[in-house]
Amino acid sequence: MNTILIISPNAWGNLQVSKHNYAIELAKQGNKVYFINPPNRDPMVKNYQIYPIDEVDNLYIINIFLPKIRVVDFLRYRFGITQILDFYLLQLFKKISKQENLFFYQIWNFDPNLHGYFNRYLGTKKIFFIADQIKLNAQKRSAKKVDAVISVANEILQQFKMINKNCFLINHGLNKQYENAARKNLKALQQQNINTITNKRIQVGYIGNLLISFLDEVNLKKTVLENPNIDFHFWGAYSNKNNNLLATYNESIYNTVQWIKQNCKNTQFYGVKKANEIVDELETIDAFIYINSSIKDVNGGANSHKILEYLSTGKVIISTYLSYYSKLPLFPMTGKGEEDNYTELFSSVINNIEAYNSVEQQTKRIHYALENTYEKNIQKINQFLQ
Repeated sequence: MNTILIISPNAWGNLQVSKHNYAIELAKQGNKVYFINPPNRDPMVKNYQIYPIDEVDNLYIINIFLPKIRVVDFLRYRFGITQILDFYLLQLFKKISKQENLFFYQIWNFDPNLHGYFNRYLGTKKIFFIADQIKLNAQKRSAKKVDAVISVANEILQQFKMINKNCFLINHGLNKQYENAARKNLKALQQQNINTITNKRIQVGYIGNLLISFLDEVNLKKTVLENPNIDFHFWGAYSNKNNNLLATYNESIYNTVQWIKQNCKNTQFYGVKKANEIVDELETIDAFIYINSSIKDVNGGANSHKILEYLSTGKVIISTYLSYYSKLPLFPMTGKGEEDNYTELFSSVINNIEAYNSVEQQTKRIHYALENTYEKNIQKINQFLQ
């Protein structure tokens, strides 16, 4: 059994993205996995605390305490001086390793803002996994002298190739619940038992955080309003409640989502649900929407983890621009910066929904999703590290 550490900028909670899913998959493969939450300033933590996750064997959460020292915070936020905080976290990490008798086979760092002395942490292989564009030079410091710099977009990797030659591009991952559903959907397609449109009303789905800072709320509202004969289903957070991924608050997006929920009778909002609860509810969905602004998106519309979840169903995705998929014949999307054309694209796809959801098209999408499971991604990463 190998011991693996995941350093995450997103706390463990009901909403789970790549950091959480890699931790779960690594634990299911028989590794002992420790997941470090972002530092908190709760004095009750007293340096650190460790506890197991009940629903996943071999997975443990580490909460670490970060003292509030005004001069340190001032130097960090005003002048980008991070060495004091980096040194504190290095010493705390050494303390945890010593007291808990831990030496890590692999350390995966997803947090570009902290852990600047990451290359000094006690581990055999160190991976800096960066999912979003970097704005500050200080955020690049964790990429130095590590075994791999990994990202889900070429646009992000470009700025690290001068720092570390061991750069590796990989797609987002498909978790086990969606993987199992995909295999079930594929079997149904092979038996010609496909999900045709049996309802008089077309059903459209959205999965994900509805308060994400780069949601195109204008086109979302317009799409729902212009299609009263279509039902829209939303799985994901639409308020601050149980939203462990909410980093920034956008009042315009919040108000628009609440208005849609309260005024549009052709919508259903299910709130936060776990993947195993969602997958069975997707069988009646005819199309999915990805409707974000490449201008507001810090990554400029590079990639999104929810796309693989959509592809696993086989059903068509009606999408704003995503560079990772722009040259793949999997689903239609607007051009970069051409979100104003989204409602026109939506109508065109809906009018030809049977063609977009042919057996051939659905099979192609599911096969692609199954080539990007978290299990296969871990295999690809381990091969790169050899």
